[in-house]
Amino acid sequence: MDNPTMKEDAYREPVYTIGHAAEKLAVAVPTLRMYEQAGLILPYKTATKRRLYSRHDIDYLKIIIDLIRNQGLNIEAIKRLLALIPCWRIIHCPVKIRAKCPSYTEGKIPCWSMTENPCGKTKDQCKICQVYLSCPKILMEPINMVKTSG
Repeated sequence: MDNPTMKEDAYREPVYTIGHAAEKLAVAVPTLRMYEQAGLILPYKTATKRRLYSRHDIDYLKIIIDLIRNQGLNIEAIKRLLALIPCWRIIHCPVKIRAKCPSYTEGKIPCWSMTENPCGKTKDQCKICQVYLSCPKILMEPINMVKTSG
């Protein structure tokens, strides 16, 4: 019998180097670094700072690339769209923390790309947070954001 949790773990296992990911996505390595710098993606990093990508990351990047190449969005527009994800509802953020959170108060950047995360999560924790993991679904079908927030 297949275990759904094991499949999810395998889907999120970081196995692709940045070069391999770029090749699979037909983009240049600097493009992936630019998406990371912009806060769109959180690749895994080894102890020696090598970037590794999971199948989830590859699928998520395919959506980002499609939005840029075929839908006419730029990086800033994607960041703004991601910033609309109601993270406070997804993770049940307390009002005191939410009131100090730029993601909630300003809505300009996604919660995981803030320098200091008011919820106290590290970048490694953000990678497995339901808010970050929901990005591909929300970008593919923005109505999911409305359903999530209701």
